[in-house]
Amino acid sequence: MATITVPQVAPSPAEDAAALMKAFQGWGTDEQAVIAILAHRDATQRKHIMLEYEQKYNESLIQRLQSELSGDFERAMYHWILDPVERQAVMANAATKCIQEKYPVIVEIACANSSAELLAVKKAYHVLYKCSLEEDVAARATGNLRSLLLALVSTYRYDGDDVDIGLAKSEAKIAHEAVRNGTMDHEELIRIVGTRSKAQINATFSCFRDKYITSITKALPHGTDPTGYLHALRTTMRCIADANKYFAKVLRNVTRESKTDEECITRVIVMHAEKDMKDISGAFQKKAAVTLERAITKETSGDYKIFLMALLGS
Repeated sequence: MATITVPQVAPSPAEDAAALMKAFQGWGTDEQAVIAILAHRDATQRKHIMLEYEQKYNESLIQRLQSELSGDFERAMYHWILDPVERQAVMANAATKCIQEKYPVIVEIACANSSAELLAVKKAYHVLYKCSLEEDVAARATGNLRSLLLALVSTYRYDGDDVDIGLAKSEAKIAHEAVRNGTMDHEELIRIVGTRSKAQINATFSCFRDKYITSITKALPHGTDPTGYLHALRTTMRCIADANKYFAKVLRNVTRESKTDEECITRVIVMHAEKDMKDISGAFQKKAAVTLERAITKETSGDYKIFLMALLGS
């Protein structure tokens, strides 16, 4: 469930556009007014506000926001105001430019979305960048990391709940053969996580745990991983197994580190506030024994904090 709150009867796009222009005028921007409007409008409403603003004032609302705001707040607002599908395409493109460090973004987009949602992101990517997401991933990743990421972004999984237990047992054995010697010969493992439905993959993981008395993520080789492939593979498995639990862990990790990763906090909250943030928050509190709001409040400040709290429904 979403965490953003939207008025039952919202002002018209024209009224919101006028209120935003008023917030931009004078000595300094009224950031609180900007948050009060944009953090409490859904994607369709924000789109209509942007169109109305551009038509009425002959300038881009996105560009005006970028000139009026700054820092983490500006970056979070920029991503928030984008269409949700375009937002993911923009984030994916940025990740491909530094793919060995930013591959979790691509894994999350590929694994947390349904097949139809992923296809929509890839179509938006075509429009925005005049090439395919697959093309950029293939050009900028190498080795097993490239094979894994390409499999994930190229797939169109079956989204149903039907499971073949015999197949799950068979592929659990294949997965075990792939990881038991500590080698990186993971062609079959990549095929499984890159093509099977999430329900089928989880059945395979369950069979693996039952037969080999360990999780498949723990069975993977440990040690130095300069390519990022093994971490990407674990990230894939965890995101497929339980996306809410995965994102809760991402947020818990970044709020416990000595240096807060605001980019990561922004990504998760902005991408999920209109979708399933309430479920992620619940998983976070269960694991951390503290509310997500309290953890975020402790690690952020200023207008950036106020904006995130608004997206979290506080």
